[in-house]
Amino acid sequence: MPAMRALYTSAPGDFRLVDRPRPEPRGEKALIRVTRASICHTDIVIRAGKAGHVRYPVIAGHEFCGVVVETGAAAAHIAPGDRVAVRSILSCGSCLPCRAGRTNWCEHYDELGSITDGGFAEYCAVPARHLVKMPDAVSDASGAMIEPLANAVAAVTQAQIAEGDKVVVIGPGPIGCLVAQVARLRCPSVLVMVGTRGSRLALGVRAGATHTVNATEPDSSQRLDEILGGKGADAIIECAGTRSALELAMEHIGVLGRVAVEGLHERDEKVSLSPYRFLLLKSARLVGVTGWNEEDFRVAMDLLARGRVDAESLVTHLFPLDRWEDAFEMAAFRKDQSLKVQLECTK
Repeated sequence: MPAMRALYTSAPGDFRLVDRPRPEPRGEKALIRVTRASICHTDIVIRAGKAGHVRYPVIAGHEFCGVVVETGAAAAHIAPGDRVAVRSILSCGSCLPCRAGRTNWCEHYDELGSITDGGFAEYCAVPARHLVKMPDAVSDASGAMIEPLANAVAAVTQAQIAEGDKVVVIGPGPIGCLVAQVARLRCPSVLVMVGTRGSRLALGVRAGATHTVNATEPDSSQRLDEILGGKGADAIIECAGTRSALELAMEHIGVLGRVAVEGLHERDEKVSLSPYRFLLLKSARLVGVTGWNEEDFRVAMDLLARGRVDAESLVTHLFPLDRWEDAFEMAAFRKDQSLKVQLECTK
């Protein structure tokens, strides 16, 4: 059986580049040659052995794209040579949540890169129905960003942003910048990016923010209040994954506002909430953004294909697979102003 190189984790804390058997595309599966894979914060947590959702052993990586090499006998709609993006949430399509379109809540939930072998490898076998052909206008760099963009689409949808809304995005990381780009397409009257570093806030302006607020400055809360006209925001999307960010969101949400939590928080983290101020005075809503569904992924692909969102400019560094340690260090510690770091798994 042919071998391939893969980032393999056999147990918590054991994360290495090793030779693994190249998977065979049987039945409805297709074998893809992985071209690009993005490093997500979740991957950094997996490498550290602190991810509770991982089923070992597994090949990590859930943001990736590639080229179809071979298909199983039952694979449909794709053929060798097709460039494809990968829907890494492997929903069954038949349970009640799937039939209702909530594929991210599939009763038989599976995911590439944490439960089933993912894309930090030269090759990956994927059920064909979870592969989406990429138009020529979508580059490999963008193709490995469709998964995080689908998360941004899901967050904007959950926040129910409408034309004229006052919107705040907290956390100008890759997801936050994508959220801002998607949110501006809904024509908000105000779009504020809140962060802690000037260089990242500048990216927020490029993404469409009308205002920026540096949360480290003493008067940041007052400045945000002034930008929002003293009445709070209609929608706030929290992408930072910190307690202070979520508490800031709950403080500045307006009457009937929506706070959408996209950021990844620690499992046991707790925040303070005033039922009187948040619920009774404002009738505000707090909603969680747990992954994306197939419609979010379709919208993400369409936005890239039509040039409505620029994901490629967020990719700041590219490493070959054998330099994965450098890539992970770059991503984990944000070295050299890194934003999104990708691995070139094959050429």
